[in-house]
Amino acid sequence: MTGHYNPNNEIHKKVKAEIEFGGGFSDVRTTRQCLDALKFAGFEVIWEKDLAADSPVPWYLPLDTSRFSITSFRLTAVGRFITRSMVKTLEFVGIAPTGSHRVSSFLEKAAEAIETGGRMEIFTPMYFFLVRKSLSDH
Repeated sequence: MTGHYNPNNEIHKKVKAEIEFGGGFSDVRTTRQCLDALKFAGFEVIWEKDLAADSPVPWYLPLDTSRFSITSFRLTAVGRFITRSMVKTLEFVGIAPTGSHRVSSFLEKAAEAIETGGRMEIFTPMYFFLVRKSLSDH
């Protein structure tokens, strides 16, 4: 979660919870919490940056269901509907294992939350840090 994330904002909390559920995470930490944990573990932070901040193209664009593209058709609203229908049918006839539709649904919900979090600038998958452990700690 970026510095724009507000733990007191109900919408932010909902988006975070959906990202965590769909990604199988127990708690997505803020970039500040990550830095604090690195320092607490004895690392020296050389450099850190959210690389999404300077990107000329939003990182979440491929998850945007309102955009139509032949190469990303499966990610469009129509493509997701077709995928949902196929998975449900394959599960019904026994080709796909029981629970496939449920898994597909929560992964889709997570993708929507990730895209929403990106648009709101409260979530980033592009946080990078370079750290080193001091030689005296070896």
